[in-house]
Amino acid sequence: MFDLLNLPGVVPVDMHKESKGFIIVAETAEVEVPCCPKCNITMHKHGTRTNRFSDTPMQMEPVRLDIKRPRFRCESCGHLEMPELSFLDTKRRATHRLVDAIREKCLGTTFRDLARQTGVSANTVKSIAKDLIAEMEETVHYETPVIMGIDEVMLAGDYRCVITNLATNNIFEILEHRTQDHLKPFFKDLADREKVEWVCTDMWRPFKRSFAEYLPNAKLVIDKYHVIQMATKALEEERKKYQSELTRQQRIHVKKSIRWITLKRPHNLSEQEQKALQALRENIPQLAAAYDFKEMFCEIFDEPDKQMAQNAFEAWENSLPDKGLDDFKKLAKTVHNHYEDIFAYWDSPFPITNAYTEAMNGLIKMSNRLGRGYSYEMIRAKTLYSKTARKVSRGLRSGKGQVEYGPYIPSLIEQEDNDNVD
Repeated sequence: MFDLLNLPGVVPVDMHKESKGFIIVAETAEVEVPCCPKCNITMHKHGTRTNRFSDTPMQMEPVRLDIKRPRFRCESCGHLEMPELSFLDTKRRATHRLVDAIREKCLGTTFRDLARQTGVSANTVKSIAKDLIAEMEETVHYETPVIMGIDEVMLAGDYRCVITNLATNNIFEILEHRTQDHLKPFFKDLADREKVEWVCTDMWRPFKRSFAEYLPNAKLVIDKYHVIQMATKALEEERKKYQSELTRQQRIHVKKSIRWITLKRPHNLSEQEQKALQALRENIPQLAAAYDFKEMFCEIFDEPDKQMAQNAFEAWENSLPDKGLDDFKKLAKTVHNHYEDIFAYWDSPFPITNAYTEAMNGLIKMSNRLGRGYSYEMIRAKTLYSKTARKVSRGLRSGKGQVEYGPYIPSLIEQEDNDNVD
């Protein structure tokens, strides 16, 4: 029979197809009679035993090997022994090459799909993945970001902390919790922590309290999109209030699209939407005024330098009416509470935002679709150690050996888009 196994020490003698894949029957090649390791005397043949092992798929079907091996017995102490096969994994009833194939794919597909392809159990795939992750934890280390993004994401039933490299648009780390008790030890033990020059976060104070003590050269800049989002939410509160008071005739003109119109910037409005905005100004001038205040606030971040931005904020705040627009007044108070960190946006070498970190949060959430019930550890590993994304040349550089910055976020986004198309 043609040797389709190409495995040392065994010879295939038969093959047949079953419902769950191919069964290949093999026998061991001639082996020397061993000596008993205890008594140091020649052992005697004591029958044969057939064991089944999983091997790499063939023709897209799982393969199992029924390997027949002689057994040897020591007449003195009764010790039993079978010839060892070097191609078998020591922890599982599988070949090394199958385990290697599963290791190659387990972080990029579901355990259930990989189990179906290979014929092993999902728990076996999970066990192999855990061993791989443990190795990566010891061997894979990413370069400490000079410009760091910190954000939170709801993952596997709890809030987690996502840390990115904003200078290279890579993922740096995903932490199990976002609490100070969890974050402070991380920053304390961070390698090359003095390299961090900028940290971009939202206005959640525990983030700043967590790193301030341990990143001596880092300056905080509040992510502008979180600040602008507060202006949008303030407008939304005004919209809900006035929309409930619309007459039937007014609803016909503006209700259907009022929310989407007010969320958009003026330059993004279509001709039809501009007409709807004009109808809004005629029917609900108070809401149109709130829209204008939202726009005036957004335009602060269009200013080219810090002083002009501060002047624009002061002018915006002074133009707020004495009565009404309470949520915009709360926004003004929030800006004062985080004044230095918000306007540090204009001190940075280039505009720093957490936009890619936000995009990564969405991808991490979607990765949960790869397998319901995955733990935080598994989702973290599937995201952080994505082999395809780590291959991106812009995420690597030469120098003192190979330096990695982590998975390249645009590649992860492209990979997710391709998966959705498929």
